Amino acid sequence: VKDFHNHSWTSSDVFIAAMYYRIFYQISSCNEFIRESSDAKLSERGITVPEVKAFRAEVRFLRALSYYHALDLFGNVPFVTDLDNVGAFLPKQSNKADLFKYIESELLAIDGDLVAARANEYARADKAAAWMLLAKLYLNAEVYISTPKYTEAATYAKKVLDAGYTLEPS
Repeated sequence: VKDFHNHSWTSSDVFIAAMYYRIFYQISSCNEFIRESSDAKLSERGITVPEVKAFRAEVRFLRALSYYHALDLFGNVPFVTDLDNVGAFLPKQSNKADLFKYIESELLAIDGDLVAARANEYARADKAAAWMLLAKLYLNAEVYISTPKYTEAATYAKKVLDAGYTLEPS
């Protein structure tokens, strides 16, 4: 950990490698859940789960969160989704602008399917989690895509606050 303290880490650092691999493990797990929980797959198995639409939205949020961490920590990274065949190819490297656009589009697309803010069980993602991630994405947009999006960041941060969340006073 002293390398982090002294700002002298390299790509061979075990903690850096572990973070990178964990991000892409989570993306792979999310992709597989989305693949296996499609309406067609559930129907062919005779499974009916009324909450599955919200579950898939929550998993899409987790995948977007993982890609956000990849973007923030590593920049241009390999990119795959549930539409890609597992092990069929080496993923192409995405650039920051495309990854930003993807994260933003995923978070906006799932808004209608996520559980309402403060209505999910503890430690589960809801609309406010997606709004907060959008706020963070927009807050750093100038770094990622060379375009400031401070108004959008403020808009989504306000949605979180309006949902009943508050800042810690101390």
